Amino acid sequence: MSQCTSEIASIEALLLKHYEQEPFHNLYLFYGKKPIPYKYGGTCSDKTLSFIDEARSLGFKVYLHSGYIDGKEVHRLARVQIGKRTYFADIGNGWPAIKLYPEDEEILYSCFGMKFHTKINKNIISVFNTRNGIEHLQLVIDTRPRCENEIIKDIDKRFTSGINYPFSNSIRFSLIVNNKFLFLRGESLEIYSSDEYITLDGMRKDNLPSIIKDKFKFKSSLFEYLQS
Repeated sequence: MSQCTSEIASIEALLLKHYEQEPFHNLYLFYGKKPIPYKYGGTCSDKTLSFIDEARSLGFKVYLHSGYIDGKEVHRLARVQIGKRTYFADIGNGWPAIKLYPEDEEILYSCFGMKFHTKINKNIISVFNTRNGIEHLQLVIDTRPRCENEIIKDIDKRFTSGINYPFSNSIRFSLIVNNKFLFLRGESLEIYSSDEYITLDGMRKDNLPSIIKDKFKFKSSLFEYLQS
């Protein structure tokens, strides 16, 4: 195994670890609480900063990057330099983007019964997710770097700038649990695996702490903080 191949495997192992241990959620927004860095997960910004912090501590060359959803530059992800090649780690995705996206090569992969693939046009990478037979344009990445300090400023004002995010109107919480991908959207819990897709309805907000503990097996002091 070459050094570059080994680094890719290590970074993708770290990606998977973060998707298994740090949930994507918008609970800070719904409870009106300030996010706690590197502890309880959160939206794309929280998860990306946590991933970058650990990746850098392990010696990887990883940088803060931004992407476009519905034509708006509202998404955060990580740019990874391995040898002479550039990759993108979309750890802040609510969906399980567990593979690196190369800057110079289109890819296709499957996980949890869904597919991800990229299309490249010059300096633009378009990322597509297909689930239940329907393809979605998920993310557009301009590979040209932006100043990290400018992105940090955008992150600092993300909940006060009046931006309407895809998750602004209902609860979101997702995590990989026991080789399945679980995504709570509003009052519906979607469960994806390699051989089945299940939807459980009636997931009420007032039962949220129990849902997170029982369905997601996520045990932490997150709700103590949110309800304090």
